[in-house]
Amino acid sequence: MRRITVGLVAGLVLLTPLPARAAAPDPVKALHAQVVPGRGVTISLVTRMSADGKRFATIRTDRVAGFREGGRVETDDISTFYSPAAKASELESDPYFLFPSLLIKVKDANYTSGGELVGSLPPGKQWVRSRWPESSPADVTVDLLQPGTLRALLATASSAGPRAARGTIRTSKIPGLPFGGLPSERGEKLAWALWFDAKGRVTRLTTRTSQQTNDNYELGLGSDLRFTGWGARVTIEPPPEDLVVDAEDLPEPDLFGESPTTIETPPKGN
Repeated sequence: MRRITVGLVAGLVLLTPLPARAAAPDPVKALHAQVVPGRGVTISLVTRMSADGKRFATIRTDRVAGFREGGRVETDDISTFYSPAAKASELESDPYFLFPSLLIKVKDANYTSGGELVGSLPPGKQWVRSRWPESSPADVTVDLLQPGTLRALLATASSAGPRAARGTIRTSKIPGLPFGGLPSERGEKLAWALWFDAKGRVTRLTTRTSQQTNDNYELGLGSDLRFTGWGARVTIEPPPEDLVVDAEDLPEPDLFGESPTTIETPPKGN
């Protein structure tokens, strides 16, 4: 009797259908679902540069990115620069290293402030407005918000799972201008790694590449990007008009005179 009961229970277990395991979210579809006008994401980026394996600069950037109609992305960046070589020389007192650099890209204009601009603007002005492209340290890496970038990375994955993936790709195969167009046209080899949350949204991206310079140095560039606050409401506004000067209205630099001595406290980012 005992044997019959055990066999009956075992048979019932085998016949009972198990719940189907949910398929892992598609990261490309998850990213596309986040691109909603009025929403955005916060990106924290650390970029490290080296020459022949010796680190010479570290840049930290906090970016708020907002999605707009027509696929536009507006950004508000604040970046700080650190260099052991600068710290050991007179460059340590350079405003470029003393003050954060700010860049706002909104609508059809770019606004820069802080950093090397401190002490060089007309009295009462803290921002420079320009109509031509301005580069941020956050642009000297892989732009995951560029259409097609995430798909291109995942297509070259050597290993992939529901929560992580990694692989290598030639930079020439990445859409847009990765690394600000710095790598050669044939494309440098880029090692990348991605991490996802339970909804398939990217939470982290690391990249590593190197390039041989004309003076025979091995220039290394590594980036670590952390993504938080997907889907948050994001509003990016230009600075107050009375604090802005147009780049065309700035006086030509005096190459032989003395630098301005008035230094105003740089503004904080939005």
